[in-house]
This record gives sequence, C-alpha cells and structure tokens, in this order.
Amino acid sequence: MIIRKIVHVLSHNVVMAKLSTGKNSIVFGKGIGFKRTPGMFVDGSEITQEFLIYTSEVVEHYEQIINAVDARIIGITEEVIAFAQGHLEGQFSETIHAALVDHINFAVERCKKGIAITNPFSYEIKLLYGEEYAIADKAVKFLNEHLDVVLPDDEIAFLAMHFHAARSRVKTVESLELVRLVSSLMDEARSIGIQFNNSFSTVRFITHLKSLIDRVKHHKPIRNPLLTTIIEEYPQSYKRAKQLTAIVHKHLKIEVPEDEVGFLILHLERFNVTE
Repeated sequence: MIIRKIVHVLSHNVVMAKLSTGKNSIVFGKGIGFKRTPGMFVDGSEITQEFLIYTSEVVEHYEQIINAVDARIIGITEEVIAFAQGHLEGQFSETIHAALVDHINFAVERCKKGIAITNPFSYEIKLLYGEEYAIADKAVKFLNEHLDVVLPDDEIAFLAMHFHAARSRVKTVESLELVRLVSSLMDEARSIGIQFNNSFSTVRFITHLKSLIDRVKHHKPIRNPLLTTIIEEYPQSYKRAKQLTAIVHKHLKIEVPEDEVGFLILHLERFNVTE
C-alpha cells in the first residue's frame, strides 16, 4: 500500500504529498487539505485525482514556485488543472503545474496593475485547439470568480495553449511556433482575397494547414492522384496555393510537395475569392 505524507497544503482541496515509493504528487480531494499540516498523512479514500511528479527537476521548480507565489493562487490553479485534465483526453505533462501557476500568477499581477497583454493569435488558437479553448474559457471564469479579478478574454487563448502543450507533451514554444506559422498563412490568404469567418470552411481550412505543416515537417508525403487535373482546372488557386506553401518552405526550410499543393487548391476553392 502506498503511503502519502503531506509536504505542502495548497488549498482546502489540494495538497502536495511525498509517496512511500519516493515520488511526489499533487493530490486532490474534497476538504483534503482542511485543517491539515505538513507531515500528516493522506488516506487513499480521500483522493479524487492525483498527478504524479516523476523528475527531481520538476519537483525543485515547483518548490520554488510554492515559495514565491501566494498559496491561494497555487491552490486555485491546481483546481483548474484538475478540471482541465478531467475534461481533456490524454495525461497531462507534469510540467504544467509550475508553468501554469507561474503564468496565472503574473496574469493576476498584471490585471491588478491594469496592464493588458493581448494575444495576437487568439483567433487561430480558438480554431486550432477548440477543445482546449472551450475548457480554458470555463477556467478563466473560475479564476475570475475565485481570485477576485477580471482577466481579459485573451487569457483564454493563453490557457488553451498551456492545456494543449500539456496534453500533447510538447513544449509550449513549439505549439506557439505552429500557431505563428498558421497565422502567417492566414494573413497571406487574406491578402490574396480569402475571406475568413467562423464557418465550417474556415475551421476545415485551418485544420488542413495544421495537418499539412505536420506532414511536411515530419516528412510524411501523401499522394494526390488528381494533381494534374486539379492544377489545370484551377490555375488561379494553384498560384495562390504556391504563395502559401512558399511561406511554409521559408519557415520550415523544407520543400512542400506538389501533391500537398493540390489538396490546398481544393480547400482554397471552397472560398469566394475576390480578385
């Protein structure tokens, strides 16, 4: 049987524990931290959720955060993480705990000082990571209610990025690079007459861009058996598709196959393009 000793009480519902296995964990349970102090033990029946922390570097970083951030913010943030983990598939990376506490702490500080930080990629993030964005929307409302702040709507996109990075186990900076590239492609598409809105065609187009980038980046070619016919039938969209794939080539330093260009042409043809 695993024994859990409390190391830090983060809120009435969240504690950090040291396990008899040698690992650390963030433990959730209704009232699990109420009238508890470090050194006390947690009964397994009290636990509703638990996140294991495997590496000493992550534990050390989290300890630094605990010593520097208001315990109320830590506890509320951990409840947000538990909520998100419960509604999104895939086990979250252990690094989200320190990263999100740190982010929310600064967001709250900025809010109280009246400093607004905008997210220039909110539109793209909402469409690229719809599931994470929906959960982040609820998370921001929860934070506002429990931390007595009014965080800007752009924070929804920031939290969505953290959730996506945690569930896909990629660095946030890598996810942001994808968003930046998609944003550049969207801007170029607008400049050549594509008009985006919240329609299914827009969502499908952005999803296709994401898949295209992933295939090119990881050298996963696909075959387009109608390529020649598509190029002959849609010469203007072919020209526009080449403009877009030139941006991908410049960013990734990888040539985009003509087969990919052909599929992109079909997506462009779904929009009413103004000459």
